[in-house]
Amino acid sequence: MIGRFVLRRLVAIVFISLAIVFFCTLGTELMHQSSGGISRLEFIPALGRALRGTRTYVTSLPRGTLGSVWLGEGRRRAPVPVISVLLDTYTKSMGLLVFSLAIAAVLGVAAGSVAAIWEGSILSTSVLTSTLLGVSLPSFFIALLLQVVEIIWYRRTGLRLVPVGGFGWDAHMVLPGLVLAARPLAQIARVTCVSMSEAAHQDFVRTAWAKGLSPKQIWGDHVLPNAAVSILTALGLSMRFSLGSLPVVEYFFGWPGLGSMLLTAIRARQLNLLVTLALALGVTFMIVNLILDLAYRFVDPRLRLES
Repeated sequence: MIGRFVLRRLVAIVFISLAIVFFCTLGTELMHQSSGGISRLEFIPALGRALRGTRTYVTSLPRGTLGSVWLGEGRRRAPVPVISVLLDTYTKSMGLLVFSLAIAAVLGVAAGSVAAIWEGSILSTSVLTSTLLGVSLPSFFIALLLQVVEIIWYRRTGLRLVPVGGFGWDAHMVLPGLVLAARPLAQIARVTCVSMSEAAHQDFVRTAWAKGLSPKQIWGDHVLPNAAVSILTALGLSMRFSLGSLPVVEYFFGWPGLGSMLLTAIRARQLNLLVTLALALGVTFMIVNLILDLAYRFVDPRLRLES
């Protein structure tokens, strides 16, 4: 049953990937049309060119013959293979994304657990109230706020806490990682609190208390595992938020990743690069969703019967 479920999802991933390639190609074709609007007579030929472009891209992809793009400025401008650009930017973006989601998962589950264990207390209310800021504030505002705070701190003390921009697998990851983690952290904390609170009031938990089990056993062995599916779901949604914010965050912090390069490809109308980067983002998201769906079935055996 799990095998059929995986096969269906893989088939869906293939068709959705083809749709990503087609609509990216169509969007690029429409960008070349006049800015006064697209008429029906202009749209139909663009649709045909998009279909041909999709076929050309799909046949070129297995061979890795996606061409080159011109990158750099002035005398440093040189052709770079699209595959090389993809590998370089994808590694940088996924490293930043994994770092931010790890922060969000650890701190979010911890904050949500604290809020659930001390339900109704001032601490619980404070945690849930603070998560509203993470859910409500847009990424660009948090990025600007953190940069301004760092600059003001440096001017007043002469001490630099973390870099406000640039690339590096060191302190350069702190600010963009925190911005990407803000909304996922808040979402995971709220879902963890609600799920654990609901599980804590179930009959099997009351039975565990009646048996004299320790709070650590009850919350760790009984309550948290029953909230795991909801937490995994929140983690999957959090990745969607992070992927959506990735171009903005990378632009603000000068992180040379997939998101910022995607904006460059759109501005330069570099079709092969645009399609390749968009396809990489889409496939990554779908593969992660598939892994999470399999994890749901591992955590909750009841879901295996629905496969």
